[in-house]
Amino acid sequence: MTVVIRYVNKHGEVIERFMVVVHVATTTTACLKEAIDSLFAKNGLSVARLRGQGYDGASNMSREFNGLKSLIMKENPYVLYVHCFAHQLHVVVVAVAQANQYEMDSHFSEATTDLLIYMSCLDPKNSFSRFDVQKLVRLTHFYEDDFSWNERMLVEQELETYIDDVRSDERFEDISYLGALAKKMIETMTNRVFPLVYRMIELALLLPVATATVERVFSAMNIVKIDLRNKIGDEWMNASLVVYIEKDVFNTVDNEPILQRFQNMESRKCNCHVFVSRLL
Repeated sequence: MTVVIRYVNKHGEVIERFMVVVHVATTTTACLKEAIDSLFAKNGLSVARLRGQGYDGASNMSREFNGLKSLIMKENPYVLYVHCFAHQLHVVVVAVAQANQYEMDSHFSEATTDLLIYMSCLDPKNSFSRFDVQKLVRLTHFYEDDFSWNERMLVEQELETYIDDVRSDERFEDISYLGALAKKMIETMTNRVFPLVYRMIELALLLPVATATVERVFSAMNIVKIDLRNKIGDEWMNASLVVYIEKDVFNTVDNEPILQRFQNMESRKCNCHVFVSRLL
């Protein structure tokens, strides 16, 4: 099982990072949930902080009552599930070709459809033409843990002030997608003026609408785990995958501290002594 995390950083940028490929004994829902709980505990993460989950649509992941997404939502109801858009599009095309309404409905739940419609009202294209105050107010009810009762009472007024402000501000004229809007709000410090609106934008950006990053991990495994490394262990494979996939992060790391740490590793010194003694 491949795990990728998605978050919005302090600059308003959406970041997706590969964490790990977890070896699981079986692909049952209980086994997958146990693996995720163990991974989160090991890395100091909490399911309570999650706000979205996405999979490729396999039944053990997406089943309504006993799938992995349902187990996670029982623990935290705000971890909203979105079926990967690429797979949804494929399903729709096939369903339309076969006139199969049931197949379409099974991948587009009413709650998911409403959620995406409400979030689309934040779209900045064409001078925020899709902006709808009432739908965005209803969006806050999907995230009652993120908006207090008082904030839900105040959000309508903030939304009305916000839309008047950004439509009259030339700095927001050429913004065409939500990620750019978030970055612009950080740059102009508008996020401090309209904190509730910015919180909505963050939540919209957190939803994992596609599993492309996960698909790229599996492609990378074919490069890292070649025939010459067919017995590579999980720890070594994950370390190799992280370096290969997250090149942009490792390109910023200076080589010298890595070399120094490697030279100071006690286990390496022991192994070297053994190796030298055998040569002698």
